[in-house]
Amino acid sequence: MLMKIDANAFMPMEMPVMTETHEEERLMLNEIYELLAQEPLDAELIDTKLDALLHHTEVHFERENRNMLIIEFRPYPVHKDEHDMALSAMKAVINQWKLNRNLKVLRAYLETELPAWLQQHIATMDMITARFLKMYQDKGGELDFS
Repeated sequence: MLMKIDANAFMPMEMPVMTETHEEERLMLNEIYELLAQEPLDAELIDTKLDALLHHTEVHFERENRNMLIIEFRPYPVHKDEHDMALSAMKAVINQWKLNRNLKVLRAYLETELPAWLQQHIATMDMITARFLKMYQDKGGELDFS
């Protein structure tokens, strides 16, 4: 059975750029799921897509972290810690996959752990952060989503 993350799985944010970023990651994950369901597996293509997902996630978190600092967001340390832990887990799973090609471990992370974390993080940390970023922007404050 082919795993897919539904289009409405991630809560929309008050900052459209954040919603777009989450949607890009959802599409990237769905693309990887399709590759994981193919026989034979194209491990090199999976590596490439995993590296792209990791890079996208790093840029995503750097952008959010930067904007939280711009608005002097008090829960920044907690939110950033979640980003750091998620990136650390993603890097570890990708590195393990490249070393041992254990499909079961990779699938468990990509199909269960990561989507559950994303949904929880988006619905809690990101929702509140987006609200504060939008209030800052509505008052004329400049944010940096470059």
